[in-house]
Amino acid sequence: MSLVKKALAKAAAQKQARQEADNKAAPVNSTPAPDSPAQDKQAVADDGPSRYEFFKAAIESDLGQLKTIDDVADKASYKSEALERNEYLAYISEYRLSGQSFPNTVLAWVFIWLVDLKRWDAVLELLPLMVEQKQPLPTAFNTKHWPTFLIDQLYDEGNYYLNKGAEAVSDSGIALVMHRLIAQLLTQDWSGSEVVGGKLYAMAAKLEQSQHNLGYALQFAVQATLINDGAGVKKLARDVAKQLNVSIDI
Repeated sequence: MSLVKKALAKAAAQKQARQEADNKAAPVNSTPAPDSPAQDKQAVADDGPSRYEFFKAAIESDLGQLKTIDDVADKASYKSEALERNEYLAYISEYRLSGQSFPNTVLAWVFIWLVDLKRWDAVLELLPLMVEQKQPLPTAFNTKHWPTFLIDQLYDEGNYYLNKGAEAVSDSGIALVMHRLIAQLLTQDWSGSEVVGGKLYAMAAKLEQSQHNLGYALQFAVQATLINDGAGVKKLARDVAKQLNVSIDI
C-alpha cells in the first residue's frame, strides 16, 4: 500500500472512530439542534487533512527524494514509479471530475513529470486545464505560461530527432505531437510571446520538411514568420515554395 493510501486509510479510520464515540456520547432521546457556523467549521476540522493535502505531502516527499538522484535516467525511473505508486494520475482524474479549481501543486508537478517522461498524450489532455485554471508553475521555472513551458520542451525534442535524421523523426511521432499542440493553440494571442510562438511553428515546419510534407512545411514556416519575423525559417519557406511552384511574399 502506498504512503498516500495508508494516510487516507488512517484518516478515514480516525474519522469513523470519532463518529462512533460521538454517537455513544449523545443522549438517546435528544433532538439534534440546527447546525451553527461554528459547528460546521468544527465538522470540517474533524475531517482532518483533505485528500489534496495528503497528495501534496506525498509529492513534496518525492521531490525531496529526486534531489538526491543525479542520473537523468534514474530520475525518470523514479518519477514513473512514483506516478504509479502514489496514484497521482488517479487523483488528478478525481480533481478534474470534481470541478474544483485552486492552485494545485500536485497537478503542476504531475504535468511537469509527464512532460519529462514524454507522455505527450497525457500532457496534451491536461494542457487546456492548466491554461483554463491559470495554474501557477513552480517558482523553480522562469516562465509562468504553460504553453511556453511545453513549447520549449518540444522544441528541444524536435531538434533532437532532426539531428538524428528523417527516420528518427518519423519513428518518434513528434511531428504529430506538434500538430496536435498547434490545433489546441489556434486561437492563441502571441502578443508578447512572439519568440515562443515562432519557435512552435518553425519547429513544426522543419519536422514536416524532413518528412517531405511540403504543404504543411510551407504553411507552418509562413505562420512562424508572421508571428515572429526572426523565427529563422524564411529560407525554408522560400525553398519549399519553389519546390511547390507557388509564390510567397517573404
